[in-house]
Formats: sequence, structure tokens, C-alpha cells
Amino acid sequence: MPKLSKKFKVPGDFWGGLASMLVALPAAVAFGVTVYSAISPQYAVFGALAGILGATALGLIAPTFGGTDRLISAPCAPAAAVLSAFAIELVKQGVAPSSIVLLLTVLGILTGLIQMLIGFLGVGRMIKYIP
Repeated sequence: MPKLSKKFKVPGDFWGGLASMLVALPAAVAFGVTVYSAISPQYAVFGALAGILGATALGLIAPTFGGTDRLISAPCAPAAAVLSAFAIELVKQGVAPSSIVLLLTVLGILTGLIQMLIGFLGVGRMIKYIP
């Protein structure tokens, strides 16, 4: 089986990342507002900011590290639902809103690091064994 290697094309990857960021921006803002509104309605602004920063980082980081030519990275509704449930549970337990924001941030960073580790280890090759 031939090994595929992606040549990094700076202009194309930059413009592709910018385009995917602009496409993902409205959904990222909506998901951010959804998650942070679960803490308190006053935190919706932080959710919008988190969505903007997340889409921007996504548009810069994903094309830098590459992937496939036909896929783009974007926020997903299931992740927003899980984070919202996490925030709601913390509110029910009486955790301070500022601590919830910090915990959501730490959770996002840790999940990103785990995904990077899985990618560096090449675990994605296991998909061919999943029916």
C-alpha cells in the first residue's frame, strides 16, 4: 500500500483554513453560547467569545498540522451537548460559575491534548478494522 504524504502548501492551506474558520464561526458561536448559558445567562457573552476564539484556533491549527485534502474541521453539536450537561451538573452541585468556566477550559485543553496524542500514536489507522 503506497504511503500518502501531504506536502504543506502554505498559501492553499492558509486560505483553506481561513475559509473553514469562516464557515465554522456561526456554529462555534452558537455552541459556545449554548454551553455557557447553562452556567448562567450572564455568561452567554463568554460563550460567544469562546466560540470565536475556538473557530479562530481551529482555522489556524488544523491546516498547520494537516490532515486530508477533502475534510475540514468544525465544531460539533454532540460535544456542545456533553459540555452543556457537564456545566448543568456543576451548577446543580453548587460550584461557583468562575470555577465552572475554568473547568470547561481545562476540559477542552485536556481533550485536545488527548486527541493530539492519539494522532501522534497513529491510532486512527485502527478505523479499517471497524465495520
